[in-house]
Amino acid sequence: METLITYCSLEALAATLQLPQKFLRDLAHKGDIPSLNINGRFRFNPLQVQETLDRLAEQQCTQAATRDVING
Repeated sequence: METLITYCSLEALAATLQLPQKFLRDLAHKGDIPSLNINGRFRFNPLQVQETLDRLAEQQCTQAATRDVING
């Protein structure tokens, strides 16, 4: 049996993740988070976006730690 993927609006995603709509919209425009653009409106799979944001946060932490070591 196939799993149905549910997509939501920017407004619903922002409420679910408790993040500003503008922040998420900017990431979607840049292609930094997975999204569909349907007739000029973004639609998101919240689970995919959460996974992507988790990876981005981890990368930023790693980069910050590397800078701290280099700048000692």
